[in-house]
Amino acid sequence: MADPPPSSAAISAAFPAPPPFYKSFTPENLARLSELQQGNPSLTTEDLPPDLRNLLPPSPPPPGHQYRAFDVTHANPVPPSADAIPKDPPDPHRLLQTTRQLLVAFLSLTHSLATDPDTWAPKWDEMKALFSEAHAIVNEYRPHQARETLIHMMEEQVERCKLETKTCKEACEKVEKVLEEVENADTMIQPQLGVQKGERSKAEQHQDSNTVNEKRVWDVIEEEVGSFG
Repeated sequence: MADPPPSSAAISAAFPAPPPFYKSFTPENLARLSELQQGNPSLTTEDLPPDLRNLLPPSPPPPGHQYRAFDVTHANPVPPSADAIPKDPPDPHRLLQTTRQLLVAFLSLTHSLATDPDTWAPKWDEMKALFSEAHAIVNEYRPHQARETLIHMMEEQVERCKLETKTCKEACEKVEKVLEEVENADTMIQPQLGVQKGERSKAEQHQDSNTVNEKRVWDVIEEEVGSFG
């Protein structure tokens, strides 16, 4: 019996359907998993019922474990020890030399494919080895890059602190200038009030002085900071 024709939805779909285990992520299953984890926080997928095993992420593969992706077998690399990480950046001439060897190997591979296609395998293996070497050289720059990035971040932080300190000093100078102008204005206004008010009471003269001082303060603040309207 012939297979049924594919549906129009499957043909016209722009993206593949999601994996079927997304159906396990329901509020009921999540609540059950939360209850089980409260009783035993170190639960693994083997300890759960089949309908809840998809809710926990799988454990990472051990170092050296092989897996397949896109029909290619890969090996999980073993992380290097702290002593194996170089403290100094690698020689840039080494990376340049490897890049030139890659170009030569690529030209040799294209020549083999054009003249004798059966001899392509050794050339391809040589290119794979050169790519692995170039990848290892680039990874040797990681500690140096991390140190330089940290130094750059600390320098930016220092510059930001200097700018904030400078801004605070400028604000303090403005405040001192305003207070000095207010004090000078008060000294100049007091004799004038005494002459103008004449026989008025001291309380009235003090109130008038405060009013003039407040107006002077707001005038200076508006002049230095700007209008609040």
